[in-house]
Amino acid sequence: MKTGSVVAALSAVPVMALAFFGALPATAQPAGCTVSLQPSVPPPQLVGQRLVWTAAAVNCGTAPVYQFKVVDPANGSPFAVVRDFSLDNAFAWAPMHEGAYEVSVAVKEGFAATQVTSEVVSDAVSSLVTGGHAVVTPTLNPLVALYSAPACEHGAVHVLFRPAGLADADWTPTSTLPCQPNQSLNFVVAGMLANTTYEMVHHGGGEGGPPGTPLLFTTGAPPATLNIPAFTVRQAPAPEAEPGRPLVYHNLVARPQANAVNLLASDLNGRLVWYYDPLASGLVGIGLPGGMPLPGGTVMLGGRDSHRPLGLDVMREIDLAGNPLRETNIDAVNAQLTARGQEIIYGFHHEFVRLPGGDMATLGWTQRTIVVNGTPTRYAGDMLMVLDQDLQVVWTWDAFDHLDVNRPPILGEVCGGPGPCPLAAGTVDWLHDNAISWSPADGNLLISVRHQDWVIKIAYANGTGDGHIIWRLGQGGDFAVISSDPSPWFSHQHYAHYLDDGALVLFDNGNTRRAVDPGAHSRGQVWTLDESAMTATLAVNLDLGNYSGELGAAEQMPNGNYVFDSGSQGQLFGQSIEMLPDGTKVYVQEVAARDYRSFRMSSLYRGIRH
Repeated sequence: MKTGSVVAALSAVPVMALAFFGALPATAQPAGCTVSLQPSVPPPQLVGQRLVWTAAAVNCGTAPVYQFKVVDPANGSPFAVVRDFSLDNAFAWAPMHEGAYEVSVAVKEGFAATQVTSEVVSDAVSSLVTGGHAVVTPTLNPLVALYSAPACEHGAVHVLFRPAGLADADWTPTSTLPCQPNQSLNFVVAGMLANTTYEMVHHGGGEGGPPGTPLLFTTGAPPATLNIPAFTVRQAPAPEAEPGRPLVYHNLVARPQANAVNLLASDLNGRLVWYYDPLASGLVGIGLPGGMPLPGGTVMLGGRDSHRPLGLDVMREIDLAGNPLRETNIDAVNAQLTARGQEIIYGFHHEFVRLPGGDMATLGWTQRTIVVNGTPTRYAGDMLMVLDQDLQVVWTWDAFDHLDVNRPPILGEVCGGPGPCPLAAGTVDWLHDNAISWSPADGNLLISVRHQDWVIKIAYANGTGDGHIIWRLGQGGDFAVISSDPSPWFSHQHYAHYLDDGALVLFDNGNTRRAVDPGAHSRGQVWTLDESAMTATLAVNLDLGNYSGELGAAEQMPNGNYVFDSGSQGQLFGQSIEMLPDGTKVYVQEVAARDYRSFRMSSLYRGIRH
């Protein structure tokens, strides 16, 4: 339960919060407010063409905010949010179906305003397919193609691609799209080497037999202006290495340079096969919160736009060509939190994870001044938020309401320096939550609480729970440990998640052990939990032979091997390390940058752990 008392919520507000605070008083829409909306290219545009829609508001206040929605003719659904309310009056968008669209803009005077003025504009998009023949066109990313297949009546279609001229090379499938009469099917094809010719062909749509004649596409090279770190294979794949996960997706720490590529993927030879261009994104600091590859070939990422000097304020989903699909920001979220009677957040951090059903869970920094042992102390806390598919807040969990503020961070951490905390230097970095994961057995959520050396389960109950803490796993928690290791418990861990209903895997950074034993290494661990007897059995405990005091990930391969991201060795580089269950290393890839998380993937289309 929570102890301690609140003295003042936010006695000093960081600069980054001022834009939202200035908008807190609700205001009426000015009389005569009007808004218009224009695309950068007049209709009809082409499928896959990136457009910029710009709104012009007149007499709508001194700092109007804009929300954009689109109706997609392929599914006939109601308006879907593509960007929630923000100070930006333009948004980039690439239609992926031909037909008649409707694009809507809503404008209001500040984030807390309730009255809006709207405008709806009709648009028309033409197919790239002519004469019933498939066509391949380049995208703005030189490693990514757009494959357009002709319409089909029933069934579903996917695209297969592989390097041309290699008859024994495996085909990589894209995601599958359902047939729709009189609608071409358009696939973003990604996961290809630079300056290489590929063959690609569509298959399905009720057609029997093998795929037809492939089309050829030759990739380009990334612009020389981009800062892409080098990959080095320190240990080539051994015969026992997992054969079905040929890609390594890297989410590098948010390197601050505007041209720093922080989201990218390589093959097992260390060759680049995909990247997200930061210079085209309008964001900096991309990479923390984690850029999470999602099933279907999209990526959820975080970054900072021009409206904030600190922290990460934007949450965006993109396709593999880098086209924005939907987006929100902390000002829009804070308006919703305030309406719900919740505290505001000062930036997204560490995690975006899609839950079953499509909702998205993320974390946000909060702060309070707390009396701890008689002394007013500024604490950084955490808000876990669940957003629906229109990026509206539907469930929240405030750590200040559930965890004991009198239990300080295990190693006394405070905000300031190079870490992700955007709050004032010296603020107690109490929790530093760094992962959310789904509990398949009961629909609850796990949170990795780094600075408490705990993994906790909270009562989410598929969105109906009250958030109470069900248990705490770790030193001083609720489970009795079963292990012969003299120091079994993890510390300052990363990426704890379930492998099945009763076992979870995590990366044990080992900071607390290292504080006692300077020679201690980081470890990969699997814990078997009995939630009835409240016992935790250390089933796997692999010494990585190195130390990463921050960052990291852990996952199990289909063949039973484990892959660990030891992401910050010497605060210089990260390594993706595949190990047999007995601890033998069978593959090591190094990236010349700190690696928040890396994942072995079969392709860029199935999401992580696939």
